[in-house]
Amino acid sequence: MAGSGHESATGLGDRALGRIDLILFDADYRDSRAAVEDSWRVAVLASDPRKLADHERARAAAVHAANERRDPVAAKVQTSTTWHRGLLGAAFVLGVVAVGLVATPRDSAVGLEGLLPAGLCAVLSVSLLWWLEPRRANGSLLGSRVPAIIHLIFGMLWLLAAAYVVAFRWGEVDPYRALPQTTGLTLLACAGVAGIILWFRAFQADRSGRQTGVARLTGDLIDPRDEPEVYEVLDRWWATAGSEAIRHDAARVRRVRTEVLARLRLAMLITERDERAASWAPEPSRWTERRR
Repeated sequence: MAGSGHESATGLGDRALGRIDLILFDADYRDSRAAVEDSWRVAVLASDPRKLADHERARAAAVHAANERRDPVAAKVQTSTTWHRGLLGAAFVLGVVAVGLVATPRDSAVGLEGLLPAGLCAVLSVSLLWWLEPRRANGSLLGSRVPAIIHLIFGMLWLLAAAYVVAFRWGEVDPYRALPQTTGLTLLACAGVAGIILWFRAFQADRSGRQTGVARLTGDLIDPRDEPEVYEVLDRWWATAGSEAIRHDAARVRRVRTEVLARLRLAMLITERDERAASWAPEPSRWTERRR
C-alpha cells in the first residue's frame, strides 16, 4: 500500500492495519459467531478508507433525518475526518506545551515570561477539546480510545501549574510589570476549571456507552424508537457497498478479512478452529448492517 512503512503477512500496509484495529477496538462482540459474521463488513470498511467515510456519512444522514422528523431544529449529527483527528492531536500538544512553559527551571532564560504563552496554549487547547467533544462523545473521533478522563487530566495539570506558580515562583514577578504574568496565570486557571467542567459533562456522555459496538450506530438518535429506520437505511447502503467492494477488488477484501480473522483470534474473540472454518466461507449473499 502506498505510503505505508511496513506490511503484514497478508501484504497489507500500516494504514489498512490501523483501520482494522480502529474498527475492532470498539466492536464489542457478544460471541465468536457475531465476530466471524462481522469480519466481512470490517474487511470492506478497512480495505478502502472511502468506504469507511461513506458508511459514517450514511449513518449520520440517517440519524439526522430521523431526528429532524422528531424535532425540525435538531442539531446535525457530528462526524469526524482526519482533519478533526489532527486538531485533537494539536489540542494535546498545546496542553502539554502549556504545562512545560510553566515548569521551566528558575534559572531558565524564559523564566515566568512563558506564563502568558502557557495560558494562551491552555485556553486554545481546552477550546479545541470543547469543540471536538460532540465528536469524541459519539465515538466518531477515535471511538473509546479518547476517554473523558483526558479532560480531567489536562484540567488538573493546568490548575496545578497555576498553583505552583502562585505558591513557589510569584516572587520572581516584578509587581510593576506583572500584567503579562497575571493574564497568563488567569488564563491557565480558567482553562483548568473549563477542563474539569468539560470532563464532568463528558463523563455523563461516556456512561451511555454509545461509543462502542452497535450502540454507536444509533447513539445520536433523539428517540430510540427510530432505530429500525436507521438500520433500514444502512442495510440499503451495505447492499450496494458490500457487493460493489467484492466486484471491484475481491482479492483485496479477502486479504483484509484474513487479517481481521487473525486479529480476532489473537484477541481470543474466536478460536483457531473458528478462524479456519471462516477462512473457507464465501462472501455474504446478502449484505446488511450489523445488529446487536
